[in-house]
Amino acid sequence: MNKFIGLVLVLFYTTVSAQDGDLNMTIVAKVPEATGGSGIWHYYDPIKKIEYAVLGSKAATIIYSLEDPTKPIERFRLPGGQTIWREVFSYGKFVYAVTDVNADDGLAIIDMSKAPDTIKGSFWKPSVTAGGKTEILGKCHTLFIDEKGILSLNGCTPWSGTLFFDLKPDPKNPKFIGSTLKRYCHDNYVRRDTVYSSEINDGKLTMYDARDYKNVVEIASFNTPNNFNHNSWLSNDSKYIFTTDEREDAFVASYDISDLKKITLLDKYKPKDTENTGVIPHNTRYLNGYLITSYYTDGVKIVDAHRPDNLIEVGSIDTYLGQGTGFNGCWGVSPYLPSGLIIASNIPDGLYVIKPTYVRACYLEGLVTDTITGFPILDARIVVKALRKNYDFSNIQGIYKTGYATAGEYEVEFSHPDYFPKTVKVSLLNGEVTIKDVQLISRRPTITAKVIVKDSITGLVMNNAHVRITNTNTDKSANTMADGVASLFIFQDSIPYEVVVGKWGYRHKKVIFQSDKQSGNIEILVRKGYQDDFIFDQGWTVSSTASAGKWAKGEPIGSLYRSEQFQPEFDIVTDFGNECYVTGNTGGDPSLDDVDNGATTLTSPVMKLSNYKEPILSFYHWFVNASGQGAPNDRMNIRLSNGSTIVFVKEITNNSPNWIFSEFIKVKDLLPLTDSMRLIVDIADDNPGHLVDGAFDGFLLVDAIISYINSNNNEIAIKAFPNSFSHQTHVAYKTNENQSYTLKIQVSDQYGRIIQEKNLNEKEGLISLGEDWNQGFYVLRIFDQYQSKSITLVKI
Repeated sequence: MNKFIGLVLVLFYTTVSAQDGDLNMTIVAKVPEATGGSGIWHYYDPIKKIEYAVLGSKAATIIYSLEDPTKPIERFRLPGGQTIWREVFSYGKFVYAVTDVNADDGLAIIDMSKAPDTIKGSFWKPSVTAGGKTEILGKCHTLFIDEKGILSLNGCTPWSGTLFFDLKPDPKNPKFIGSTLKRYCHDNYVRRDTVYSSEINDGKLTMYDARDYKNVVEIASFNTPNNFNHNSWLSNDSKYIFTTDEREDAFVASYDISDLKKITLLDKYKPKDTENTGVIPHNTRYLNGYLITSYYTDGVKIVDAHRPDNLIEVGSIDTYLGQGTGFNGCWGVSPYLPSGLIIASNIPDGLYVIKPTYVRACYLEGLVTDTITGFPILDARIVVKALRKNYDFSNIQGIYKTGYATAGEYEVEFSHPDYFPKTVKVSLLNGEVTIKDVQLISRRPTITAKVIVKDSITGLVMNNAHVRITNTNTDKSANTMADGVASLFIFQDSIPYEVVVGKWGYRHKKVIFQSDKQSGNIEILVRKGYQDDFIFDQGWTVSSTASAGKWAKGEPIGSLYRSEQFQPEFDIVTDFGNECYVTGNTGGDPSLDDVDNGATTLTSPVMKLSNYKEPILSFYHWFVNASGQGAPNDRMNIRLSNGSTIVFVKEITNNSPNWIFSEFIKVKDLLPLTDSMRLIVDIADDNPGHLVDGAFDGFLLVDAIISYINSNNNEIAIKAFPNSFSHQTHVAYKTNENQSYTLKIQVSDQYGRIIQEKNLNEKEGLISLGEDWNQGFYVLRIFDQYQSKSITLVKI
């Protein structure tokens, strides 16, 4: 065959489209190709020690040898159909290529065993049957070959998903071994029988178990940041995966996939110097802790990914001098040649050979908090004052992670619209993490919120009541003093605060406080009863004989067993706060902290119920029991004690990974009422052992028969029959006939929300209520300008 030296241009740029210029990368050579470039890959001959670049152009697959990287030599050209999509890959002594749209080349196979002197190529177009469809192999969008010689052909017409072939028996005649056709696959990565499929039309990266290629099973899936996943690449240890989305101003993202049940987004990167100009990431590759990514109209970027939760740009070079954005410029890169050279394909003009200098990033990390409150500051902006554009923001925990490519002494500015900016000096070193915590002074005025808690019947102030005040910027807690007041220092904020109070022996109560419109005095009246949504610590105790999985109060972390929910991810949605009691609560593999070899017991504080007329109890529970030898035989028991007798309220043995409501339970039907009542919740792992876990939330006990007067005059008479009902109840009322003030009726649910209110035109009457109410506790109040009377109703 004829061989010739292609026209080579060593480029010296006088202008670049990227604002910050090149960094740690140099263009060694450019080989113009009249039909442009698309896919790019490498081939290496370890015997002759010759490196090759493989370029997919619009018209052919082209092989260049790189004996002298500054003067690539075109060694072979396999013409094919005209198309803008020609992707290439190599395995063993062969190069493979596929085409899409307007080209039915099937699989191009190029024999490199006698290169560079003799290179031969041909097209392989077998009949393939997959998913009930039999067609001649023609168009495919991309290809990948794993370490076992398994060839993936992705997005092939008409199958759409992935076709798998084994190259080992005969690299010139691949053996079809199976497929996965659930969704369209744009590209994939395969390692150790796991397929990482970029399903661009669905915006997903999906993982499949391919130990049996005739029965490929989906095992995990997640949406990438811009919902258009173009490609992905694994870290060397397979713990992390990096993704691109082929969208304007989209991110390259890093994920922790060490536990496929708990996939975690770690960081997102996009070039700062061309941000918001429509630049599009296309293909990313991972090499020994670095990401090398091709960008349309923005060339090649190198990102230090040794710390996947802090991606820092450490290399950049522009291969496109045109104007505007869109689908132009750099298509792909291959950084895997032994020499360390990067080869890149440019859509308008062909092959680029690039010499990189890999440097470790200088990391800057820390915490940004409010000087006065000590609370973390969300969205503080951190800028290293340096030549290249950079910035980052603190997260909801106030944590920031940023860095810079070049070591040195720098000033760093921390700013936020609600705070005065602050500049500090730092010393940054390559490969090292500098920790710098910063406190900012607020621009907002501060106020003291005085929360006054009183008994709703007696009007007496309450000592040692729990108070919690929150909004998206603040979460503060305090207890009332002897005068019934809790003083909390907060910002005057346009975002309303939620103020929740509670005390054992009383119901929780929430009010909304608008600090920019109301005075700082907040009076809250609470009703008697026993409630615990576990937003406060009200003194429940835990005892345990189990070696693991003890009851713990907190926000549930959640766990999965065989891809299904095991422990809860959230507490019940209708209560106050986000906490509950849960066994173990470490997340991840449930077998690591489920209840083992014994029982764990949760016990309430004492309840004084001797004066209650009709105490009604309710709660929510969660119980899961699975795995082990034989049928699961564990249990969750909920019992009630009056100090001398203990009775069962519920015994739960059915596996049910959901929050289950207890229904309303009449305590007097279970045992005599005393002032020494306690609820006991225990969960046990019986022999033989199984996975067993539980959770408990939404505890509530109220008296269903309460009537009281909130004034010194007994002018209003009110009676409900029955107080506890399943369909509707009837309320009779009567007031002083000489009274001239407007009489009103108001109904509130157990969370203090008014669900019904209207004027009563008669001084005496009978009202039917509750038919359209949900199950729960309600307070009915009849009042006028000077007096009020209330009763509690229960719909069961």
